[in-house]
Amino acid sequence: MPRQTIADLLGRIGGSGLAAIRRRVVAGSGRNRDAAGQSNRIAPPDSSFLSVIDCGAGLIKAVVVEPEQRGDDHSAPGHVRVLGVGVAPTPVTTAMEVDPGELLTSVERALREAEDLAGTIPRRAMLAVPGAQTVVALGEGTVIRPSPSAPITRDELAEAMGLARSAALARAREYMREDRGDVTDLRVVSAALFSIIVDAESVTQAVGLTGAKVTVSLAVAATELAVFQNLRTLAERLDLELVGVVAVPAALGSAVRTIVPPSGAVVIDIGAGATTIARIGQAGTELSLSVPIGTNALEDHLVAETGLTTSQSRETLNHYVSGDLSKISRSANRDHVQRVGAFFASVWRDAVEVRLTDLAREHPLPPLVWLCGGGARLPDLRGVLTGPAWRNSYFDQTPVVSILGPTDLVELHGDPEHLGRLNGSVLVPSLALGIAAVQAIAPTDDLSSLVSRLRSS
Repeated sequence: MPRQTIADLLGRIGGSGLAAIRRRVVAGSGRNRDAAGQSNRIAPPDSSFLSVIDCGAGLIKAVVVEPEQRGDDHSAPGHVRVLGVGVAPTPVTTAMEVDPGELLTSVERALREAEDLAGTIPRRAMLAVPGAQTVVALGEGTVIRPSPSAPITRDELAEAMGLARSAALARAREYMREDRGDVTDLRVVSAALFSIIVDAESVTQAVGLTGAKVTVSLAVAATELAVFQNLRTLAERLDLELVGVVAVPAALGSAVRTIVPPSGAVVIDIGAGATTIARIGQAGTELSLSVPIGTNALEDHLVAETGLTTSQSRETLNHYVSGDLSKISRSANRDHVQRVGAFFASVWRDAVEVRLTDLAREHPLPPLVWLCGGGARLPDLRGVLTGPAWRNSYFDQTPVVSILGPTDLVELHGDPEHLGRLNGSVLVPSLALGIAAVQAIAPTDDLSSLVSRLRSS
């Protein structure tokens, strides 16, 4: 039986079944106790602490963050302090029935670890939509003004944004339909403004200016309505106030936009169940698409080829990724592991090429590629990305390929001990979610307020 998605599990959550499983924080359960049995502080309702929950196909990660204040500036978005990170395995079984309570227990375990490190229990939470269930697409909208000499109004700018939103959503729907067939209800979970052009001039604020037409370019992150509803149900079962939903590909673009060169970059998030490829500009993610292949496929293939158990396969892959081949057990056979890894890289390449064709459809991809996620350090993938076939088909020059780590997220601060048991490229998508979450709830100016209203109600 194929591995079930988080949406499959959450879609079967029922109130009565989970009521007995859920341990309420206010009742003095395990989640509000540290290792010494002392109660952690439950954050007051007006606190800025925030939990971000990322339910991946391999790991569930929880991050506790707070906006970092700089002097008297309480409104600068993007500067985020990580207070704690928790990790728990995503429950996987080959049985025909999966107990959704196992999923909730794993989420609570990750939350508890993050809260213990942070020393606080946030009441509010942002939940992540995985890249495999999200499409980010760019759209453009133009308003022709009947009176070019009159000042541009806020309503006219909002109209242009609405047209751009509709165009971006239509593109997202088209990409989703290619993968999943008919897509009925989509929800916009975030929007990012790329440009405002009045006549032929790029401006940062159009209201009050004059001109014959206003053109807005923006990107939206969209997911199916059922996915959003499942996440909202999960927040309710965790007794958390859901303040929003963050799409992983959009969060990655938001987190690296300050270090993206003018030519842009490509971020490839290689997760357990899927690989998401995002084209990033200096305003954020322009387009993101996914393919359903990740490190789970490599793990399963290794189990099938060598007869190892799942845990042995995972341990062997950890040694392989770290380059410590001497620790690979004799039963695994390091030469065989290398052959399996090379085979996986070739299959992964063929699958990802389908999406690279879409990403490079209008112009070549920028020659800067960042890898993140659990598969970022697989040694065979870097060679695939720098091979001559890919360079000629998708890039106009040989791309520079590197691993995206927490230190590359310049707007993120935190003590190393607060990152918990994992660090490096595996955590980058979850840490990026923390940055995006704080930006989403930070005080905004009027223009940002218009953009935030483009999310589905």
